Amino acid sequence: MLPTGRVRRTKKTRNLAETRKQILTAAFGEILAHGFHATSIDAILEKTELTKGALFHQFATKLELGYAVVDEVIGPMTMARWVEPLASFDNPLDGILRLLERNIGDAPQALLNQGCPLNNLIQEMANSDAEFQRRLGRVIESWIGGIEKDIERGRKSRHIRKSVKARSVAEYIVMSHEGFFGIIKGLRHKRIFRSLVASLELYFAGITIPSRPRPTARGRAVIYRRRA
Repeated sequence: MLPTGRVRRTKKTRNLAETRKQILTAAFGEILAHGFHATSIDAILEKTELTKGALFHQFATKLELGYAVVDEVIGPMTMARWVEPLASFDNPLDGILRLLERNIGDAPQALLNQGCPLNNLIQEMANSDAEFQRRLGRVIESWIGGIEKDIERGRKSRHIRKSVKARSVAEYIVMSHEGFFGIIKGLRHKRIFRSLVASLELYFAGITIPSRPRPTARGRAVIYRRRA
């Protein structure tokens, strides 16, 4: 049996971790809905029913809280939505299109109107706060790096042409994803999504090895003819 003091410390640590999670979740929601500058500490506390003392025990300033939202919420969320699921797809290009369908095509318009949380903060904060820019850039690099590894896997498994530069493909994919979010947010309607996906499918067709089924967002198999 553990000493009483040790039990108390463990419980305290657990409570602090839960409090931090509550604050970060509320802060993320407020920032996504209103932007970082317009988000107030009072609005965050209202969603958590915590005291200011509890919040400032975790985060000394609003900026520090914002940095933590990037590191502990947006970063992991980006990897969980766009990179980690690709491991379950033999052809990573097929996985990329399926994830687009799941995360954008099937998402409610009201959610898409809020835009991409990562891109929103880049537009708002990257030029005004160097530390924000550094942390946001680190998320982008992790996203690109994760996609790059899967593109390289696709090259080795002969789904993707050997001549393809995995890094360049990964950068293009991340840029296209963020562009999808921006255009749909601007138009306030995702009817353009199909046109955007069709363009990405054409790009993928150019880097796919002939005679392999072309990946599409809805899983349709299109077989290429071998070139003479």
